[in-house]
Amino acid sequence: MSNPITSASSSSTTGGGIRVRTPGIPIKCWCGECIKELISKTNLNPYRRYYRCRYAAQKKLENDNHIFKWVDEAFTDEIQQLDYQVRMLEEEVQVLKATIRSEGPKIMKGG
Repeated sequence: MSNPITSASSSSTTGGGIRVRTPGIPIKCWCGECIKELISKTNLNPYRRYYRCRYAAQKKLENDNHIFKWVDEAFTDEIQQLDYQVRMLEEEVQVLKATIRSEGPKIMKGG
């Protein structure tokens, strides 16, 4: 495993030694600690912001199971989630409009 701060790609981790992708902006680590926003000072990712488990950041842990995620990737995840939700709502509105068109006259007649 490489150090996620010096790696070009990001990963988020949870407990139990299994790497998983955490969608969106992380709020808490699996260990219960809050997330801290930091700035990379590496040559590979200079000044790139990232989220890190506060405990792991304080202990300067590397190659561990605590949350790590690049901020720009977290924002991209959030935008994709919102885009999906908007599309689902648009579909629901279309269904409701179609229902009103077909059922509306019956309701107006009292039937």
